[in-house]
Amino acid sequence: MILFGLTVLLFGAELVWAAGGAEGGSHGVTPTQLKNLFWFTLNFIALVIILYKFARKPVVSMFKSRQENILRQYNELLEKKKEAEAKYLELQEKVKNLEKEAQAIYENYVAQGLKEKERIIEEANLQAERIKQQAELYIQQEIEKTKNILREEVAEAAVKLAEELLKKNITEEDQRKIYKEFINEIKGRVVH
Repeated sequence: MILFGLTVLLFGAELVWAAGGAEGGSHGVTPTQLKNLFWFTLNFIALVIILYKFARKPVVSMFKSRQENILRQYNELLEKKKEAEAKYLELQEKVKNLEKEAQAIYENYVAQGLKEKERIIEEANLQAERIKQQAELYIQQEIEKTKNILREEVAEAAVKLAEELLKKNITEEDQRKIYKEFINEIKGRVVH
C-alpha cells in the first residue's frame, strides 16, 4: 500500500511539473503525451497491484525467513559467546590451579631435597663415625701389635743378656744345681 501511494505521488508530481512547464512559455503537454502518461501510470499501477497481489507473500516470506535466520544466527552467536566465556573462565581457573599445583610441586621438591640432604648428611656422619671407629680399632691393633713385637724383642734381648750374664757369672756347680732344681720341678709336675 505504501508503495502504491508513493507511486501515485511521484506521478502526480510529474504531472504538476509538466503542467507548470506549459505555463512557463514552453510548448506544453500535448494530448498524446497526456494519453501516454495516463497509460504508463495505469500500467505501472497495474504492475504494482499484480506484484503486490502475487509477490507480496513470497517477498514477505523471504524477509520473514531472513529475519528468522538472522535471529537464529544471533541466538547461536550469543550461545557460542556464553560457551566461550564459560570456557574462558574454566581455562582461567585451570591456569590458577596450575599455578597452585606448580607451587605445590615446587614446594614438594624442595621438601624432598631437604630430606635427601639431611639423609645424605646423616649417612655421611654415620660413615665418618664408622671410619673413625675402624681407624681407632686399627690404631689399637697396631699399638698392641707393636707392644707385642716390643715385648718379644725386649724378652729376646733380656734372654740374651741373661744368657750372657749367666755364661759369665755362673759356675759349673751353679749349673748342676739349676739342672737338679729343674728336674725336680718337672718330676713334681708329672706326679701331681
